Amino acid sequence: MDCPVCSNKDIGKIGRSKYFCSNCFSEVSINKNKLNIFEIDENGSLVKTYEKFLKDILIPSKQLQEKYNI
Repeated sequence: MDCPVCSNKDIGKIGRSKYFCSNCFSEVSINKNKLNIFEIDENGSLVKTYEKFLKDILIPSKQLQEKYNI
């Protein structure tokens, strides 16, 4: 699996349907056809930055392409 934020190929699995990218420090969660992207806050907590249905990721909008360099 490639990171949906930075396209890094070295994304690791940290739990059931949860992945972590050591390049951009994002956590990706896939649950019931929904993709959630979290960033680590200064205090160590997770902050949801993006949520999208997987069917919409297959053909991303121009705004999404620019924001996440897809």
